[in-house]
Amino acid sequence: MFIMQTYLTDVWKLGFTHAAGIMNVANGLPKVLPLIFYWFVDAGLGNKWMLLLSSFSYVIGLGFLSMSTPPVLAKATGTCKAYEPQCIGHTQKALFYTALALIAVGISGHIVSLVALFVNQFEKKPEEKPTETKAKMPELPSKYERNQMLLEALQKKKGGKFKLPSFRNRPPPPPPPAPINTDRNKPGDSGEVDLLSLQFQPVEAMLALVTKEKKKVFRACILVIIPVIALFVLPYIKPWSLRFGIPAICTLLAIVFFLLGFGECEDKKSEESSVTNFFKVILAATLKMFKTLPDDSELYGNSENEVQELHHTKRLRCLDKAAIEEGPETRRWILCTVTEVEQTKIIIDMIPICISLVLCGVVTSLGNTYFIEQANHMNYKLGKWKLPDSLLLIIYASGKAISTYMYKSIANSLGKRYAPRIGIGFAIVSATLCCIVAALVEKRRINVIRDNGLTEKPDEDIPLSVFILVPQYLLLAGLDAFYESSVTPFLSDQSPSAMQKYLVFLNPGLSGLGIIGSVLSVYVVGRASKRNGKPNWFQDNLNGSRLDRYYWTIAALSAVNFIWYIVCASLYPYRDIPSNDDEETANEADNETGGGSLELMSGFIADTIEENSKHKSPSH
Repeated sequence: MFIMQTYLTDVWKLGFTHAAGIMNVANGLPKVLPLIFYWFVDAGLGNKWMLLLSSFSYVIGLGFLSMSTPPVLAKATGTCKAYEPQCIGHTQKALFYTALALIAVGISGHIVSLVALFVNQFEKKPEEKPTETKAKMPELPSKYERNQMLLEALQKKKGGKFKLPSFRNRPPPPPPPAPINTDRNKPGDSGEVDLLSLQFQPVEAMLALVTKEKKKVFRACILVIIPVIALFVLPYIKPWSLRFGIPAICTLLAIVFFLLGFGECEDKKSEESSVTNFFKVILAATLKMFKTLPDDSELYGNSENEVQELHHTKRLRCLDKAAIEEGPETRRWILCTVTEVEQTKIIIDMIPICISLVLCGVVTSLGNTYFIEQANHMNYKLGKWKLPDSLLLIIYASGKAISTYMYKSIANSLGKRYAPRIGIGFAIVSATLCCIVAALVEKRRINVIRDNGLTEKPDEDIPLSVFILVPQYLLLAGLDAFYESSVTPFLSDQSPSAMQKYLVFLNPGLSGLGIIGSVLSVYVVGRASKRNGKPNWFQDNLNGSRLDRYYWTIAALSAVNFIWYIVCASLYPYRDIPSNDDEETANEADNETGGGSLELMSGFIADTIEENSKHKSPSH
């Protein structure tokens, strides 16, 4: 997909707006669809069936993509074989757009199930015998050794604060390698590899598995090395039919190997989906909308004898009707527990804030399309040195790293209760400032183009330094860094436990909606700009367009979006986040008292004299 923009502009000769729109849809769908596909997996389809179906979709899409190139179907369609726009007929276009949809489905299915299924296979381990397990348990000190340690402490410690020895904290064995976290509901600690959070980065996930499972390193290395080799080799293959056809053949071979071991693949049994519960509550509440609400104690699952994960609240009382019991025999989709109703309330409460996050994706899409077009044909020289074309990407990556460090500093100062909310606000502010700066820079670029008569010469170099784009790239880096660092912690803190496993897909999904929405925004702004006979702001080439006015429009929307976020964040009913202060205090106290030795002290004092008299040396 990373060479598709070049194919559209060089072969199809599409304008930058049209090509950017196609690429935004193609890049946005694989971010949005995984959230939907995981629901099917969670509802009972399973990872291996999702991976198989998505693999077929992917290979068919790549096949259609190869067939859409002019030379492949030239005889069948009666078109020419050259890579020119006139050689692309309606059949080729239909195959191309169908291929993009199938490829998006294939990528989304792989994001959902590839890493998860791979983890399941590594988790298959033979059951250990009880005797072996027993032998591996650390030996505790004997009663005599514990009493002797206590007496030594009593004799040596004089004055000051008494510190009991730790009878439980024996010198630990060498720490094992960092474990791989495969539980979606429990994020990894600092030394833990949260593997399932890498589902959008399958190569990184495979490398983590290679580090953990050294016995299976050969097969895992093949999975990692082949895509890396293809990444470097494909750009040097000139015919587009081969560029698209070779990945299709490789994917087909991978499916064949996958089918050979399909029956041996283990797949975890899916649990009840929280998304299914959401729709179940909505349906049950709708069917009972004319019922009268009983007392809270009469709601299903709200009695004092039942333990509830979430306590009943007075918000959105209309949803409480889903927990009304109508009789002893009630169908599953008609009756919900109070906990399920409260989970649905939390999801609905989060929707307004999630809406404010979508526009951040619109601004993010600018960096992958229009910002790159702005940089084309600019001056990359610094004195006598010609800088590489990847300069702006390096600046963007550096700015993103600095912004991420800034967020962590803010989080350490404010705590996790407030840091995510402020981080989201910073992301929206960065989006607004990024569009404002980009509009000013584009206006400057247009003036230089007009002064040098380059309006109708889009392929000519512009006498303007590329460093003028650095501020907007730094602000874009700040937007992405604050967004990625704060949205997931916010959703994790505020979401019900049943929704935690969806968060790895929800964060990119919101950004993907914004990327796809950027296509709609360009279309709407373009149609509105040509009213009353005025020229469209988006022309076939960038030099003749008024991209600065589009940036101002997005900046205004981002400013309104910031106000919307402030209102929503102020009215949002935040859940209480358990503080770690008590736990840290307890740990410090535990360390000071020798790891909780006070619990053992009473048992040791009773037999101290007796045990020591038995084991005392004759010399004493």
